[in-house]
Amino acid sequence: MNNEQLSPAYTVDFTLARQAIVERTHALWGSEISVVGSGHREQLEVAYREALQRSHPRHKALQQVGHRLVNIDQAALMNEPLVKDIIAAAHVLKTHGQTLTVSLHNPLGALPDPAERRGMVRQLYKLKDQGCIKLAYSGYTLDTTRGDLLIELDLYDYIKMPFPDSALRLSLNTRSGLFDRLYDHMLELINATGVRFIADHVEFCDSAMLAKNLPFKYFQGGYYAPADRL
Repeated sequence: MNNEQLSPAYTVDFTLARQAIVERTHALWGSEISVVGSGHREQLEVAYREALQRSHPRHKALQQVGHRLVNIDQAALMNEPLVKDIIAAAHVLKTHGQTLTVSLHNPLGALPDPAERRGMVRQLYKLKDQGCIKLAYSGYTLDTTRGDLLIELDLYDYIKMPFPDSALRLSLNTRSGLFDRLYDHMLELINATGVRFIADHVEFCDSAMLAKNLPFKYFQGGYYAPADRL
């Protein structure tokens, strides 16, 4: 969607940001586009469509990024036209040998009612059934409960976990056991579901070293690459 088609409210309230995701070797693995800002639901869904358009490869440099993530609010799954746009974007990327991953986050206080939950789960399966779309659960922490999830984690391919930098440092200093509990919990999920973890919001060198001591597969944050405004 071209910028001239966007409403003035959209251009003021929302911006798009893209950030690289790297492997343990620091090799580029993928990138994620997120919507930054706040506004009405209709404006946000317009922003998600723009994010999907931005995920399309435009030149050879972008084609080197094999994995494209687009971060959306899980409530947006109830928008059928947006789901169709996600599927269309995934098929475009597939023709270029790339994979679209829908990174879903659930804002606090936005838990769906039972009817909405069933509808969202149906949409998740519709996306997975395409065979060219992967799913990431964004914002997972040790405090995440089964009640916070739309469905069991084995439907997801990735878990994006905000790196608990200060809490882990305090744990190591006080020997509270948080680091060991987090490590064991991650291994348990990896073994049970095959999911791969992405460390999110890794901002400093010593944070990156600490993250490497946990079973993260991929890493994202300002230490590796700043987010670019699009």
